[in-house]
Amino acid sequence: MRFPLITIALSIYNVEPYLRQSLETIVNQTYQNLEILCIDDCSNDKTYDILQEYAQKCSRIRVVKQPKNQGLSVSRNRAIEMAQGEYILMLDGDDLFALDMVEKAYKKAAETDADLVVWDYCTFYKDEELPRLLKKPSVLIGFDSNDKIALLKCPAFMWVKLIRTQILRDQGVHFPEGLTKQDIPVWWHLVTTLNKIVVLPERLSYYRQNQFNTTSRKDKSVYSLAYVMDITGEYLKENNLYETYKNEYLRSRLGLLQGMYDYIKSELQPNAIQMIRERLDADAIAYVKSPVCALSKRTILFYKGYMMGELFAKLQYDGLMLVRTIYRKIKV
Repeated sequence: MRFPLITIALSIYNVEPYLRQSLETIVNQTYQNLEILCIDDCSNDKTYDILQEYAQKCSRIRVVKQPKNQGLSVSRNRAIEMAQGEYILMLDGDDLFALDMVEKAYKKAAETDADLVVWDYCTFYKDEELPRLLKKPSVLIGFDSNDKIALLKCPAFMWVKLIRTQILRDQGVHFPEGLTKQDIPVWWHLVTTLNKIVVLPERLSYYRQNQFNTTSRKDKSVYSLAYVMDITGEYLKENNLYETYKNEYLRSRLGLLQGMYDYIKSELQPNAIQMIRERLDADAIAYVKSPVCALSKRTILFYKGYMMGELFAKLQYDGLMLVRTIYRKIKV
């Protein structure tokens, strides 16, 4: 088996407390033929100093400092342009990774001639949680890699994927700038166009959940859930793929829109309701009422109660949310 150059593109912004630990799990990968491309999005803590320190010790590290803070998408788009590796992984600078992650991912790609390999992950708050979490079997065991609808249900996160670099360029893959959840339209693009995607049912990426994560915010950035699905829908329609993937697209879009309302700060919920109403077209309404609807009971109640004027459904939804709020307070 040959061992081609693989690029690890590390997108970094103000992760000083976690960066050393993250870099240790990257520079010590068992697969050694790596280009470690670190793109610092104009951090204002000591992130850049730490990167320079590691670059002096490890010749495989290339450090790029953005002239101003431009967001994760800009960093990733630049990584696609700059990567020298035959394959690329796009990672975040506060997460941790199994030391054999790249080796296992590339071995799977080589054995199957895959364009893309996707694996599982676990979410942790404290380092001491990891041994317990890693004992849990992967949710991807028994997954059918040939089922594109099933693949769309896989995590969209780019940090659980090894991809042929040239494919990203040939496909014109571009992360939408100025948004969070930017991985979603890219994942839909890749699943619906690539011929060979393979699942590796192991937890190899360890996502650090902390108060600084973009995914932890409840501000207007949550509106990105609506915008990225708008982009996804436009892509499907422009490429005559909408009818093929309509039910899965509606399931995903409606679920994310309801999640946007559920998760955002209460003072922003009226605007979230308006955004959802603007996107509730005839296809969406028909799907909610359809026997093939695969939305959760809570999500169906939300749409019937808040969007379709069914009072009993609204009362049921509000009751479920009240019970959940009480449970969370008791649990804390």
